[in-house]
Amino acid sequence: MNKKYEKAKEILIKYKQEHIIDYINKSDDETKEKLINQVLHIDFEELKYLYDKTFESIYVDLEELEPIKAVNPDNLTDTERNDLESIGINVIKNNRFAVATMAGGQGTRLRTFRTKRNI
Repeated sequence: MNKKYEKAKEILIKYKQEHIIDYINKSDDETKEKLINQVLHIDFEELKYLYDKTFESIYVDLEELEPIKAVNPDNLTDTERNDLESIGINVIKNNRFAVATMAGGQGTRLRTFRTKRNI
């Protein structure tokens, strides 16, 4: 475990996460092993990239916004549901999506389609 610990420690220092080293050092052997393995499997470069992207300004042309069209999922066939799911996945993959927040419980009445596909 010493080599794995040293590698994890090196990664945590590089990404300024030394507080995790302290936590690992204070943990029992089983927890130490789990934490070290987690650290070794995290893509810190990807996390840093995603974090840095949150500070980029994004221009939105309000003239391009359109009202949301409603669809009652109870009235869809399996084929229609799968087609709409594929469209949604492609929209997300191409960074062409928006988020709508519903007030007054509307979000719970809209239902969410869950997919096992990787986006």
